[in-house]
Amino acid sequence: MKTALPLILSLGLLSPFSHAIELTPGKWAITVEMNAPGMPENMRTQVQQDCVTAEEAANPEDAMRESWKEDNCDTGDIRTTDNGLEWEAECTMPGSNAKTRITGKMVMHNSKHYSTDITVKGNHHSMKTHSEAKWVGACNE
Repeated sequence: MKTALPLILSLGLLSPFSHAIELTPGKWAITVEMNAPGMPENMRTQVQQDCVTAEEAANPEDAMRESWKEDNCDTGDIRTTDNGLEWEAECTMPGSNAKTRITGKMVMHNSKHYSTDITVKGNHHSMKTHSEAKWVGACNE
């Protein structure tokens, strides 16, 4: 399950983009709550920051698909909803030929707050994540 964590987090981080509601470029603080059988309690909550560029915010589907390429995923399916996105993709886990199915939903609460729910199934494992992301300021570059 440890090998799935970077992939899940990267998909979750790029999930905030929607054409319907504008996302604010800059630094985002993201709290991810993970639930998987056998996952140690101290790994269930992860907090991290991500810098979203103006280009990523302007073309969310391209940004998500680019991330999927880097994470050994197929082209997947991304659908715009009234208040966010829904997606699904099949990925090959790093270091193996195991296929993993990832489905997710993102809800934009406003241009500086979104949440995601992601389900990962494959290789006889499953995991669900819920994240809350809030804009915290400009990126330090």
